[in-house]
Amino acid sequence: MIMAEKTKKLAISTLKGIAFLIGGFWFGYQFTGNPFDDLILILKGEIAQGFVVNGWEDAGEDDRGHAKSSYGVTYKFRLPDGREFSHDVKGSGQLNSDFSDFSQPIPVEIEYLPSDPSVSRLKGDGSPNLFDWLWRKLGLSIVIFVQLLFPGALTLRNAFREYHDYPTWPRE
Repeated sequence: MIMAEKTKKLAISTLKGIAFLIGGFWFGYQFTGNPFDDLILILKGEIAQGFVVNGWEDAGEDDRGHAKSSYGVTYKFRLPDGREFSHDVKGSGQLNSDFSDFSQPIPVEIEYLPSDPSVSRLKGDGSPNLFDWLWRKLGLSIVIFVQLLFPGALTLRNAFREYHDYPTWPRE
C-alpha cells in the first residue's frame, strides 16, 4: 500500500513538472512567436513590393469588462521569379490607420526570406535590428521560460528525490 501511494505521488509530481516545462515553451512561443523567423529576416531578409488586400478589426470586451481590440490583414507579394505568396497577420490592438480602405489594394513593402518566401512580414513589423531582437524576442522568451522552468525543474527534482528517499527541498 505504501509503495502504491509513493508511486502515485511520484507520477503526479513528474507530470506537474513536465506540464510546467511544456507550459514554459508554449507560453513563450505564444507570447513572442517564433523568434528565429524574426532573426533570419533581420540577417538575410530581402524586400519585395506587395499589397495589403484585405483586413479586419474587432473591438470587444475581455472577461473583466476592459476594452479589447484585435485585427488582421492579408498581404500578397510577388518575387522577381514570378512566384506569388499570400500571408495573414493577426495582432492585438487597433488596425494601422493606413489600412482603413480596402476597396483598392494598399501598396506595402514586404520583408521575406529568399530561401523560404513563406517566412515574411510587413516591413516595419518585428525587430528592426539584432539588438532589438535580443531584447524583445530572445530576452522576453527567456524570462517567461525561466519563470515556468524553475518550478517545473524543482518539481521534477523533488519527485526524483522522493523516489530515491533523498530529503526534499525546502527542508521541512
